[in-house]
Amino acid sequence: MPPLVDIPERALKLLVALRQSSPRALSGVEIGDRFGVSRTAVWKWVETLRRLGYVIQSSRRGGYRLAESPDRPYPWEVIEGLCSTRFGHSVHYFASISSTQDEARRLAEEGVEEGTVVVAEEQVVPRGRLGRAYCTPPGGLWLSLVLRPRRSPGEIGSLPLLAAVAVGRAVQEVTGLEVTVKWPNDLLLKGRKVVGVLVELMSEQDLVRYAVVGMGVNVNLMPSDLPPELRNTATSLKEEVGSEVSRLILFRRIMERMEELYDQYMEYGPAEVIKAWRSLPTILGQWVEVDDGTDKWEGEAVDLDQDGALLVRVDGKLRRVVAGDIRLRTARS
Repeated sequence: MPPLVDIPERALKLLVALRQSSPRALSGVEIGDRFGVSRTAVWKWVETLRRLGYVIQSSRRGGYRLAESPDRPYPWEVIEGLCSTRFGHSVHYFASISSTQDEARRLAEEGVEEGTVVVAEEQVVPRGRLGRAYCTPPGGLWLSLVLRPRRSPGEIGSLPLLAAVAVGRAVQEVTGLEVTVKWPNDLLLKGRKVVGVLVELMSEQDLVRYAVVGMGVNVNLMPSDLPPELRNTATSLKEEVGSEVSRLILFRRIMERMEELYDQYMEYGPAEVIKAWRSLPTILGQWVEVDDGTDKWEGEAVDLDQDGALLVRVDGKLRRVVAGDIRLRTARS
């Protein structure tokens, strides 16, 4: 499946020129002379940019002026102002795709560099934890990040926690909203889900070949964008802030916070991730229902152990939760 973006290099140079001249317009003659092409070629480049969502005003006397840029994580847009050194520097952008996770895994198998990202406006067959389908309509931020951690499979159970912390910090920086982390990888606003994380590994014996971290953020969605069954349990940044949030800026912040935490994790181990996880509002101290796949039971979430497993107090004893679904309970049943 080829990426949506197939844009001539000179059209991108024209975009840079229009940005640099803003708010002054550039005439077709001026652009043609600068790039050594005809006015017809200039017009074709302008139309290419318009098809990608750029609002370019034009007049016979005034020329061309960039009035508005789309809030889309195009590769060349992401790199502008991105402060990470690796994560987000290679972006595969799609208008629509079956699953960013599947495409990222395919690219990882081909040997793409760590930090490569697959991002889509919408997914046709998105996958959540435990193979579940979930809703990813246009307006959200749906992405998958390729990692190549130099650790054994037993040492990277903290990756979902790391991703949750990174996205949580990015959301707070961009919107001012303080999210609650629901173990192991969901983020909540006022008790409703706003972010989900999915981590998938490919390993051989004691070696992790790669990990793909999927992140889904409900950015500019409204209740009507979600299925009726999710409207009471999910929310979006737009709904909570009361206005649209820049997906492009949020994308950059997520990449920066992910790289920052990941580098700390690779140098110091899971302890740094767990410390960062505890620094955010979490479900610790709350009564939870645990579905571990074979049984359902309730208790008080009290802490994480050194491996990132959730410790739940049940009848005075601690039970260790390595995997499963956690539901918050308002009171003991």
